[in-house]
Amino acid sequence: MQEQGTEEEQAALVLGANGWQTFFRVTLPNIKWGLLYGVILCNARAMGEFGAVSVVSGHIRGQTNTLPLYVEILYNEYSFAAAFAVASLLALLALVTLVAKSVVEWKSQQQLLADERASVKESV
Repeated sequence: MQEQGTEEEQAALVLGANGWQTFFRVTLPNIKWGLLYGVILCNARAMGEFGAVSVVSGHIRGQTNTLPLYVEILYNEYSFAAAFAVASLLALLALVTLVAKSVVEWKSQQQLLADERASVKESV
C-alpha cells in the first residue's frame, strides 16, 4: 500500500467521497488480491496451529479446541478411525487452501498483465 501511494484516495476525498466510499471504491479494489492472499495464508496457518493453542489456551476440552487438537484427543483415546477421519478432513482443507492460493496468484498475475497492456496501449 505504501508503494501504491495515497494520491487516488486523496483525489476521491477532494471530489467529495466520504471515508467508506473511498475505501470501497478506491482502496479495496487496489488491495483485493493481496488481502485475499493474506486471508488464505492466515487460514492455512490457523488450520495447522497446534502447539500455541495447546499451551496457551490450556487445552480445555470442549472450550478451547481446534481440529489438530481434536485429532490428538481422538488418537490418545484410541479412536483411530475418527482421528484418521478428522486428519483427512484437515488434509482436504489444506488442498482446498492450496488451490485457492494458486487461483488467487494466477488471477492477480492476469490482472497485472492486463494493467500493463492497458498502460502500453495508452502510451502508444
